[in-house]
Amino acid sequence: MHIFDMADQNLDSLKTRYNLLKDRYEAQNNFDIFSNFVELVNDKWTISINMRLWVLNNFLIAGKYKNIYEVRREQGEVLRSVSDLEISEEQALELHQGGYYNSRVAFDRTFEGGEKFKYGALNIGGPGLKRYGDYCVVLKRKQSEEYSSLAFIKEDSLNYVDEYEHHVKIERLSQDIANRECVHLLVTLKHENDIAEIPDDKWVSMLCCDECYIEAITTDDILNEHIESVRMSKKDYQRYYFDYLFRDYSSEISNMEKYQLYMLLGIFKLLDKQGIKLEVIDEN
Repeated sequence: MHIFDMADQNLDSLKTRYNLLKDRYEAQNNFDIFSNFVELVNDKWTISINMRLWVLNNFLIAGKYKNIYEVRREQGEVLRSVSDLEISEEQALELHQGGYYNSRVAFDRTFEGGEKFKYGALNIGGPGLKRYGDYCVVLKRKQSEEYSSLAFIKEDSLNYVDEYEHHVKIERLSQDIANRECVHLLVTLKHENDIAEIPDDKWVSMLCCDECYIEAITTDDILNEHIESVRMSKKDYQRYYFDYLFRDYSSEISNMEKYQLYMLLGIFKLLDKQGIKLEVIDEN
């Protein structure tokens, strides 16, 4: 089963539901708000991937983003070259993913090429999904449009896996998925009751936050040159520069804080060297 074919095949259904919603907003004399929302999403959407400090560091050094299957496979090959391994790659995956393991592998292995899936989120601005990491890697819109495989899901893909039997709810998923050409329709339908109720200056955070987001999936390589910018919060930026750096200067810093500080300073140098913009976001 091909998840990207499923996204293409949902186009007509999305268009039909979208046109009904548009008619409803026109009848309620709210079409300007509706139109502004659709235009914003259509013009500004891109893909972001939130990462922890060491993941971002490894990505920038390696030049290519790797999913957990690739990471564990490569680590296993290195370890087997020097000694016997007591745990298999599958066990390593299960230990890493914990309580999400059964649902994650059930989803990925339902679809052809699923172990090549790289997950991100649709983003029109802001710090992304901070529960996955404080550093939000934003991909270039042009590059996202050129990926040979790209699908968007209305919710986190794990929500489409049966909690007990661990099979994918295909019928539900097939109605909640879009390709890049109609992703703005999917977003609009998801937020059909929010558009007129949520102020437009809150739309950015409404679309992409820890509690609510549109998931993006691709099997294409994600390379350093695909990165538009890396976003971090002003609070974190100031903590490193005005707290950690000062305490390192005065020799009052812990080893863990020193490790984080110097890894971040190294990342700043890598970003500058590779021509990637650092965006410091004031979340207030």
